[in-house]
Amino acid sequence: MEELANREVAGSGGADAAIETRGLVAGYGRREAVRGLDLTVPPGSVYGFLGPNGAGKTTTIKTLLGFRKPDGGSAKVLGYDVVGESLEVRARVGFASEVDSLYGGMTVRRLCRFCRDVGRTWDQALVDRYLGVFGLREDVKARKLSRGQRVQLQLCLALGSEPELLILDEPTSGLDPLARHAFLKVLVGDVAAEGRTVFFSTHILSDIEAVADTIGIIKDGRMLVSDDLDHLRETHKTFRMAYAEAPPEEEMRALRELPGVRSLEREGRGVRLRVRGDTEAVYRALEARPYEVRDVDGIGMSLEDIFIAYVEEAEGGR
Repeated sequence: MEELANREVAGSGGADAAIETRGLVAGYGRREAVRGLDLTVPPGSVYGFLGPNGAGKTTTIKTLLGFRKPDGGSAKVLGYDVVGESLEVRARVGFASEVDSLYGGMTVRRLCRFCRDVGRTWDQALVDRYLGVFGLREDVKARKLSRGQRVQLQLCLALGSEPELLILDEPTSGLDPLARHAFLKVLVGDVAAEGRTVFFSTHILSDIEAVADTIGIIKDGRMLVSDDLDHLRETHKTFRMAYAEAPPEEEMRALRELPGVRSLEREGRGVRLRVRGDTEAVYRALEARPYEVRDVDGIGMSLEDIFIAYVEEAEGGR
C-alpha cells in the first residue's frame, strides 16, 4: 500500500526516546489489536496519540505499562524493557485514565498516604497544590466525587510520584469545559514546562491541538503518521481554485497528477484540492495553470481534518 506519511517514524537510539516500540504486536486471542507498531516518543515532548475506536490505543498503553505482555516485537519506556524491567517502568511513570481505578471507600487524604507508601518518591506539597487547583477536599471519599473529579484526583496522585513520563488515556472525556481547561492548564503550565514527557491519548482533538507538539495517528494497530504538529500543518493544505469557466476534464486530470494532490473535487466553476507535501510548490503550479484562473486560495488544515484524511485514506487502501 502507498505510504501514508511523508516522514515515517525513525529510530531514536534506544534510551534517547521516552517510549520506543519496534514491530509491537499485542492482541486478545486470535484478534490482533496492535499489529507491528513502530512508535517513537521524543523525551520532553507532549505526544498526542490518536486513532479511531478500536485502533489499538488502549492496548498499546496497557502493554507499555506492563499490564499485559506483548505477543511480538519490543517496547521500551525510558530505556527500560516493558517485560523484563516492568517494575522500573512503573516506578518512573505516572498514569491517569477515564477508567476509575480509585478505592472508593478511601478519602482523598487516605489515597495520598497510600500512594506515598507504595511509591518510589512522593511530593505531598505538590499534590496539595493540585488538589487546590481542582478544588478537591481531602476529607471526601473517592466514591462521593463526580466522574470528572475522580479523573482530576488521578492526575494529582500520578503527579505526586514526580514521574519522568506521564501517560494519559482519555483523561478529559468525562470533564466539563471548565474542568478540562484546568486539567490542560496543569499539563501545559506545569508538567510540560518542567520538561516531563506526556503521552496523551484522547478522542477530543481540540485538547491535543491545544497542548501537543508531536502527533501520532494509528489505525488497525499500525502507525499511519508520526510527526511534529507544526510540520503536519505546514505540509497539509486545502486549495480552492476559481476558474473563469468550468475547467475541462483534461485540466482535472492534470491537476490530479500534480505531486502531493491527494483528492480533487469540483465546486461549480472551481476546484478544491487536498494537498500533502511541498504545499508552496503546489501553489506555484496552480497559479501557472494554462486555463484562466481567477483566484487560488490556500487554507491550512486543522488537526481534525488531517486526522480524518489519514484514517479515510487508510480505509480506502485496505
